[in-house]
Amino acid sequence: MSAGITMSKSMKKKLPLEEQEGILDLLWAKSSGFCWLCQGTLNRASDTIVADHEIPESEGGPTDLANLNLAHSPCNSAKRAARTMDVRPYLRLVSYANKRRLKYDGYLKHFDINPASVVISRSGQNATIELPNGDTQECPIFAEKTPQKEFEYIFVSLPREAIFNDDDCQPRAIRPEHAWAIYGDLQRNPLHEPPSCRTETEALERPTRLLMFDGQHKTIATWMAGRDSVTAKVYLNLSSSAANELVNSIQAKIKKLPLSPFELAGKMSDEWQNKFQEYEKSVGSTDISEKGFIDWLPNTERTRGKQALHGALVQGILGDEGLRITNYVKKPSGPRESIEITEQALKTKIIEGLLIKDPQRSKGNDAQAARDREAENIIACLNRFSDLAFDVPEGSNRTPQESERGRRMVYQGSLAYISKLIRELWFHIACRSAEKNLMDDEFDENQWKLFQEGIDRLVNHPIWTAPWGDKPGLKTLQTGLEKNQASKELFEELGLSLTHLVMGNKDPQFRKHWS
Repeated sequence: MSAGITMSKSMKKKLPLEEQEGILDLLWAKSSGFCWLCQGTLNRASDTIVADHEIPESEGGPTDLANLNLAHSPCNSAKRAARTMDVRPYLRLVSYANKRRLKYDGYLKHFDINPASVVISRSGQNATIELPNGDTQECPIFAEKTPQKEFEYIFVSLPREAIFNDDDCQPRAIRPEHAWAIYGDLQRNPLHEPPSCRTETEALERPTRLLMFDGQHKTIATWMAGRDSVTAKVYLNLSSSAANELVNSIQAKIKKLPLSPFELAGKMSDEWQNKFQEYEKSVGSTDISEKGFIDWLPNTERTRGKQALHGALVQGILGDEGLRITNYVKKPSGPRESIEITEQALKTKIIEGLLIKDPQRSKGNDAQAARDREAENIIACLNRFSDLAFDVPEGSNRTPQESERGRRMVYQGSLAYISKLIRELWFHIACRSAEKNLMDDEFDENQWKLFQEGIDRLVNHPIWTAPWGDKPGLKTLQTGLEKNQASKELFEELGLSLTHLVMGNKDPQFRKHWS
């Protein structure tokens, strides 16, 4: 789909006669230039914008100006995928983040939260906590004794403004899609395990901050659900080092959940999880690295170890709930769709083309943060591509041209070349070499704009829609794609290259064939 406001002919026909003329202008005026779902800015020059039913047609909502609002096409798609859940809190969270990697405290402004200290006093085995919203709560003090120390804690309903992020224990960024998954569960179930906080100091009768060291995603999901408070477990005498040890110890005992800070291990098979945990215990959490793990293995196991690491990286992206291109993955059963990608092709032709296989030398939190950024960027790139290439607005059907484009793009040779171009475009904008480097840059707004313009040129290139017989090179490309023998030279000869993604119609090779 091209940029601008679009509405299908079938939707226009459903409008009252008096609203059909000039409906797009009326909707634009009604929107004030903002997406009604995510509240982000609508840009008619760069965004694909569609009309969205506030009350869905399936629930009896009318197709008229009063019930229609403008939305980004990806927001509209996310709403339809969510079905019965209100997706707007999630979309607004994502729009606020704007591809930035934010920790819990980075989202406080979004929720209009200004955290403040509490005051705790004690009388025997009871605590009184004075909260920044003016409430006072009395709570029994619980205690658990270990050979090293007796730990004391309370359970208390904390208002939003009573919680700070524990930067010493939680340096990681929030993943909005994880918060979204918990948000969905909160629509049906109570919060199973409370977030955990600790007091910054053990001093009583004076202000102290409550530092949340576990449960950031649960808490964000709670705020997304519109709640003003969350029940938390608050430790009264837990140091930052003890909090880190507590989180690591719990995670090490949960299947598929690795020791902090290296989440990658949690996506490995049991065999390799166990080996990684042995390695982590031998060197310590702060010194672990992908390269260190491979070097730690016996020579006979290193090839399999690299394969396990790489498989975990691929699975981490493929299994991400925010990856929208999976909507077009071929299902084992069910009706055949007009555009389908096999899961194997998505793995080997697209994702593996964007990931770096080589084990990285960075350690601890830095290692995980770099791989997190790489995964988030790859997902954002593929979402932009699939939204433009394959998505259809609500109430619309693919045009014959859009269907043909989709069919040509899902050839294995096309997918591999598309992945290559996306990676080249990324590093061109980042002004770095693509060789052996992670896609872990943090683009600013202008860089994302340049990237999106390049993807637009990729998707809208006439190579995907022109009749095969129009040009000799096209016929050669068709044969190559059908025989799974298409090379990058065939695409480049027809003017689809990094140069075109950067220069557009000014690319000399493009002008040679398509002027």
